[in-house]
Amino acid sequence: MCVYEGMVVLPSYISAELGSLAHLKSIQKMITEGGEVKEGPNTYKAVDFYSDLSMEVLEDIRARTCFSGKRPPTDNDVKSGTEATHRAVDMSYPMSDGQHLVINGKIRERSVEVLFDGDGDGNSVATLILDALLKCPIDCRTELAENILIIGGGSMLPGLTHRIKEEILALVAFSRFSALQGIKTFKFYRPNYPANIMSWVGGSIMGCVEHLHDRYVPREFYNSKGVATLPDWCSLAPQLKDNTAVSGSPSRRTSSPYRDFLASSTTLPPISNLALS
Repeated sequence: MCVYEGMVVLPSYISAELGSLAHLKSIQKMITEGGEVKEGPNTYKAVDFYSDLSMEVLEDIRARTCFSGKRPPTDNDVKSGTEATHRAVDMSYPMSDGQHLVINGKIRERSVEVLFDGDGDGNSVATLILDALLKCPIDCRTELAENILIIGGGSMLPGLTHRIKEEILALVAFSRFSALQGIKTFKFYRPNYPANIMSWVGGSIMGCVEHLHDRYVPREFYNSKGVATLPDWCSLAPQLKDNTAVSGSPSRRTSSPYRDFLASSTTLPPISNLALS
């Protein structure tokens, strides 16, 4: 989802099941297919012992052993002999029953490929970013592309941001994203807080800024009306077209690329009858 000048670009909202859960399932699958267990001098297939690891164990394995490597070699790389020959070293993960699960280099480095291979609809993490940019006004795209923010615990995987940038630069060359080929730079913003708590930090900051009366529902309204009458957050968006400043809040710019886009949009939901204080 894109946010421009503090306002959400509603048409840019895109979602896909390509988060941490998909990565954890990929780790479990690769462990089942090729993992090993060491017990003393003996080695056994992991599937005979750990065919269904808990999410807590999988999350710990990911945090301790996994990372995102460079893009896998293409067919042209293989033919020319320029494909990468290195492989991450194997790691031993101690289990609670005293055995050691071997997390081989392929699992460590390539389990994350599920985020870039695409789902059933052909979406990957990189294509979601590019598709969101395509849904934004053309005047906003360059600035948005230079301020990409990735949050969530899964985004803290070492090397993930660099890999996403690699994928974006490779995909822009395709005709599907030809409208974005004029963008020369894609930059990722580094926040001052850990990525796994950024959404909570953002919500806390939003709640502390007193003059953003048209961006949230007051506690008094919520306590008196209850969640049943709480409108969807996007129903407040049409009110952003009004150039009249809300009482107690500073006046806003009367024109910008996104304001013009928002004013001309016919797909926004009707204005809510919610009275904002």
